[in-house]
Amino acid sequence: MEPLETISVESPDIVGAKTTETLIRDTLADLSLTRVIKRLKVYVDPVEPVFIFTALLRLSSPPVRIKDFSRVEMTDIEKDEVKLELLKETHVVKLLNKLWDRYGKANIDQPDKKVILIQTPEPDKEVELLKELIIEEPQQEVLDRLIDAVALRIIPEGFRVRKHELTKSHIVFVASEDTLKPEWIERGQEMLKSLRREELHA
Repeated sequence: MEPLETISVESPDIVGAKTTETLIRDTLADLSLTRVIKRLKVYVDPVEPVFIFTALLRLSSPPVRIKDFSRVEMTDIEKDEVKLELLKETHVVKLLNKLWDRYGKANIDQPDKKVILIQTPEPDKEVELLKELIIEEPQQEVLDRLIDAVALRIIPEGFRVRKHELTKSHIVFVASEDTLKPEWIERGQEMLKSLRREELHA
């Protein structure tokens, strides 16, 4: 995956713009987010005061389902039991937590580190449900980290009035010390459109 392609910080305060750009680059690097963002534009005006952060995102990891790392089958027609045979052990802790939440600890047995048995009254129905059960959502975790980065580390201190739009393709974050003006929200959307145009012509 490619690293951040472009970053642009616009501000009437030239020194502040350079400082903001350095802060953004360092924060994204610290949180391993540079490969998640394709293009980024920021507008900051300390006099207004307003901070607008827009970015196009590059999310690639789909959700991890049980079927991605385990075989799921009924053990025996006579038993109310489903067997998970782990092909990889990378998600065991999260898997067990999900299973305990869904079925209760008393109904989960792990006789071997690669085998998990689940007691359930309708194992035939549960087999299909379990195959599709999402254990981890890497994209959501990345989006959460990105929001934390912008909200807690990048936006200037005191800019507590905020509005953001976050999808799997982009983020627009507008913040101020004062009530947000409609033209700031509009400017954020225009910055996003500009990023998309730049991407098309790159």
